[in-house]
Amino acid sequence: MSRIAIIGAGPIGLEAALLARQFGHDVQLFEKGRVAENILDWGHVRLFSPFGMNSSEWGRGALAKSLGPDALPRDDELLTGREFADRYLIPLSQLPELEGRIHEQSQVYSISRRNFRKTEGIGSPARGSEPFQLLIEHSFDERIVLADLVLDCSGTYPHHNWLGNGGMPCQGERDVLTEDYYRLPTIRAAEYGNRITLVVGSGFSAATSVVALAELARQAPLTKVMWFANSLPNQTESAGPIVRIPNDPLVARDQLAAKANELASRERFSRASSAESSNHPVEWFADGAIKSLRRKQPGLIFDVPVLDVELDWSRAAGQGSNLPPRLTVDRIIANVGYRPDRSIYEELHVHECYATQGPIKLAAKLLGESSADCLTQTSHGGDVLKNPEPNFFILGSKSYGRNSNFLLRVGLEQVREVLTQVL
Repeated sequence: MSRIAIIGAGPIGLEAALLARQFGHDVQLFEKGRVAENILDWGHVRLFSPFGMNSSEWGRGALAKSLGPDALPRDDELLTGREFADRYLIPLSQLPELEGRIHEQSQVYSISRRNFRKTEGIGSPARGSEPFQLLIEHSFDERIVLADLVLDCSGTYPHHNWLGNGGMPCQGERDVLTEDYYRLPTIRAAEYGNRITLVVGSGFSAATSVVALAELARQAPLTKVMWFANSLPNQTESAGPIVRIPNDPLVARDQLAAKANELASRERFSRASSAESSNHPVEWFADGAIKSLRRKQPGLIFDVPVLDVELDWSRAAGQGSNLPPRLTVDRIIANVGYRPDRSIYEELHVHECYATQGPIKLAAKLLGESSADCLTQTSHGGDVLKNPEPNFFILGSKSYGRNSNFLLRVGLEQVREVLTQVL
């Protein structure tokens, strides 16, 4: 029986803990917040993929046995994040198999090999024979936990990317924006109605924010959206900034992409338009970047106007000389994606991709794929999840590094492969 430490009580961590228990291993799962913390943070958003793709047969089977089959969502249901947590993940965490094994409010700060520093025992059997030691903080108390195998299922949310050109923070960003600006917010009239909101991002999170703000503009007609999103390569302006998958089997995903692109292409910024005078609620600024942020009224963050945004048009050379040098906005939604926090395993031997910061073998497979549709992806087998550090595995969205094409179904395949083929 192996001692398995799992980091993160999200979908992948909970499923891994349950399967490991069903295989008879000693499991301890550590979650820095509460069960399904990150899912609940965007609980108002509906998933594109159906419940059957986001859950495992071993999880569904265990819940059906414990609560009855009628307690489970239908396989074809499209759940919100909160529904997914309330109807599946939280009940999963309450199964008898996991009783006393999930430790909430327990943050893993560091992992190392007992008796070996990072520079010692490189590739030696002696290093691999020593247990892992994890430094855990709970209620301001610290303790060391030993494990034979560690699964990092902590994901990438909410470790955000930055607004600035080239991926670094723009001037003033670290001072002006708090962590909440990088999340996927609930669009409420009290906060966004009849205000000018700058949305930055070229993915489905940004599309979700833009569409919700456009809907709000029907009730609050002075609501304006300035959307900074890169144009699609080799596409005309009318295509919009969101990639659409031909014959997309996820209907809700395609509907969101189509709506967001329609809103963007209807009023793309040009030399003949003005960002703050258009009658259309959404204006798309293609291929611009944020150069700096500054509070126009320091200390009055929620008064109007709030922020002076200086723009960087170096990528948009040739679009004309009338591109605006700055905007004044009341809100910012920075849907710029997320990156892995690798600090907890910096004492271990992890071979990472220099481009995506994911484990190198899996990253190489992902970089070789040509399809933009995450539904075409597979887990590529357990061998690509191995690290130079024996028995340390990064699973779930964190295994993709900065690649945003992760699918929960792939993470569940990873869990099965590690616990059946590799362990």
